[in-house]
Amino acid sequence: MLILSSIALIVRIYYVNRLMAEVNISEDIYNAAKVSIGTNGLTSAFTGGFRIRSLYICNLYLAFLIFGNFTVSGVYLNILYQVLTVMLVYIVVKNLTNRYIGFAGSLILAILPIYISTLSEVTIQNMEILIAVLCSTIVISIIQWIYHRHTAKKSVSNKMIANKADSEKVEKSNLDSNNAFDANMNILPDTSMKEIRYDDLEDNKVQYIENPLPVPKRREHKEMDYAFEPTGSDEDYDVNDLAGKDFYDIE
Repeated sequence: MLILSSIALIVRIYYVNRLMAEVNISEDIYNAAKVSIGTNGLTSAFTGGFRIRSLYICNLYLAFLIFGNFTVSGVYLNILYQVLTVMLVYIVVKNLTNRYIGFAGSLILAILPIYISTLSEVTIQNMEILIAVLCSTIVISIIQWIYHRHTAKKSVSNKMIANKADSEKVEKSNLDSNNAFDANMNILPDTSMKEIRYDDLEDNKVQYIENPLPVPKRREHKEMDYAFEPTGSDEDYDVNDLAGKDFYDIE
């Protein structure tokens, strides 16, 4: 907004100093302002009721007290009205779209030659444009406020419904878990009177871990047995018949 107002003000000051040839003040506005100043001041401007024309004459009277000339006062009033209009246009377009489009639209209005050329006409036109844009800004702001409030209430209501549904799901899940736990408790056999054995105690069992170090190869156990079994009941292990048996190297 500061950039837009600066551009609008610089362009209008350049137009007034370089391009504006003459100022055309409305005869009705001039006579009404003179009458207001010559009688009871500001109160005479509203003798016929509150109107936009009366408000303009009141502003022109206040500017006349500063600059001392109706023509100069009217030009500077037009500059003020146009700069305020550019800023309000930016606010309206930004609220309806985004700030970039609002900046572009206000910039076009700030440098529009047709709009700038109305500075040389001391009439009520620029004030009417300002009031129209101001009313539009107020109406759009009220509509957006109502819409955002309605949307916020709706979102809060939806969030409450979602939270309620989630809480119901959690309660249902907890209830199902409790029911399943009770069912498992009913299925488990009663082991209160069962004999407890030492082997059943896991804590007392020795848990071996695998030896990570190299160990020698385990030796195979050999067993010795008799070559002949006794055939009789006398358990005589002496071999009397050596025919066909070569147990010794006999030369």
